[in-house]
Amino acid sequence: MFLKLKSKIDSLNSIGLNELETVSLLNRVDSKYVVTLSQLDFIFQCLKSNYLVLEIDGIRAFSYENNYFDTPDFLFYKDHHNGYANRLKVRSRKYVEANLSFFEIKKKERITRTNKYREVIPEILTSLNEERKNIIQDYTRKKIETLNLVLQNNFQRITLVNKDFTERVTIDTNLTFIDDHQECSFGNIAILEIKKSKSSNKSALTTFLKENHIREQSISKYIYGVMLLIPTIKKNDFLPIIKKINNLNK
Repeated sequence: MFLKLKSKIDSLNSIGLNELETVSLLNRVDSKYVVTLSQLDFIFQCLKSNYLVLEIDGIRAFSYENNYFDTPDFLFYKDHHNGYANRLKVRSRKYVEANLSFFEIKKKERITRTNKYREVIPEILTSLNEERKNIIQDYTRKKIETLNLVLQNNFQRITLVNKDFTERVTIDTNLTFIDDHQECSFGNIAILEIKKSKSSNKSALTTFLKENHIREQSISKYIYGVMLLIPTIKKNDFLPIIKKINNLNK
């Protein structure tokens, strides 16, 4: 994918990490879109005019590795499927080029609020010790006894910021999902996410997507990966996103 779009990525003006970190989005609105690579190619005409791309040491597309943890009966997945407000996501993430790894807990408390825990660690985790299990238990009233690595997810990310420095955009491509038995690809699909300050009234990209009938679509890499790797798992409430992705991959 990046070979095909490399010239478009390289055509964007760039910023460094220090400049990106000046974009404070503590009070923000997040929007996700599932797009094909051909749609992404089309979207670059908007990005080139209105956005800057993050570049570090000559790199503009960065590799991520995620290890997701859940209970043997997939409690975290099922809480998401059932629409529970107080639900958890537990993962370890590695930023490959920077050689930085983290242990993270995300607790969805309300529609617009997520409580996060993040710990710097020497290497990406493949198992959880008792100390980290206790930290996770502090985030939920449900009894958590056993947590296993159930899914690995790798992808490449491009990060952009608008020229007013009120909005970040990430584009995730080359997504793969791996468990003990198989490896699956997301196919001809990218996930585009817009993180916009609530105080900012306009978004050039949101306007562009709306004008071209590309609709917002909620999606979780972890949830989709579980559905992809475990076809028998309950997924009634996720059938619309499954249908959309299958249609985009045709």
